[in-house]
Amino acid sequence: MMASFAVRLLFTILRLIPVRLLGASGAGLGRIAYYLDGRHRQIAMRNLNRIYPDRPDAWKRKISRESFAELGRTCFELPHVYLRSRPFLLSRIQVENEQVLRQAESLGKGVILTACHHSNWELGALCMSMLGHHTEVMYRTVRQPALDHFVLQARSRFGAILRARDAGLRWVPRALKNNRCVAIMVDQHLSNGTPVPFLGHEALTTTMPAIFTNKYHTPVVGVELHRIGKGFHFRLRFCSIPVDEHVTDEVETMQVICDSFAPMIHQRPELWLWIHRRWLYLDEKEQGEQRRDEQNRKNQEQV
Repeated sequence: MMASFAVRLLFTILRLIPVRLLGASGAGLGRIAYYLDGRHRQIAMRNLNRIYPDRPDAWKRKISRESFAELGRTCFELPHVYLRSRPFLLSRIQVENEQVLRQAESLGKGVILTACHHSNWELGALCMSMLGHHTEVMYRTVRQPALDHFVLQARSRFGAILRARDAGLRWVPRALKNNRCVAIMVDQHLSNGTPVPFLGHEALTTTMPAIFTNKYHTPVVGVELHRIGKGFHFRLRFCSIPVDEHVTDEVETMQVICDSFAPMIHQRPELWLWIHRRWLYLDEKEQGEQRRDEQNRKNQEQV
């Protein structure tokens, strides 16, 4: 309890600093981290080399560095995201195409909301409940219990219900039956996931959205949060994802969902989380092939 109080106290103090100044400070520290954190810099560059093989190395280094900056900016904005009022946060967001979500809700089958780690995704996760949509969100628990308790309180303070990713999926049919929105990130590596092309390359991906939209014909809506410039101003956009109700193949359905986010990422790639090992499945597969090739070469030399 004391640890949770300490975290809240720290965030309360930091919230007194103007959000633009906090964000700029975080971006500066993120750029410093780019030079100091060789491991994650290599991950980012490996990912960028995979997705943009024809781009100059200088461009990829710039995108990698600015991706570090965006992560730092997002982290330092959290005191405002977690503690500021609904009117303040909504005043910084331009909402587009909300009628897409309302139309999906009017069908009475619930809605699968899909999103990515693009721009300030913590603010994006709050937007649904801030706008008055009944939402249940699948999330990844934080390892530190005190911090996890604080984060849960902050994320649910406008009415959203948080569901731990490792708690199973039995709650999903009930939420959809009650015509609630079920939100999930689709751009995370999932060790027990299914290979699905993401930005054109296979990555282990959750098939949860495909399972339930194929079974219940639940509409799927994409949620995009775009940062405007480099300040604390955003454009929230809802997109109807055209999932074919006659398709039952989960990979095919998930590819449609994943492909819908490609234009957003390509438009401003520096806003996406390149330090995440999204293509770990392919990295390990390629490393295994390299080891086999090396072993075959050594065997041939010994003959």
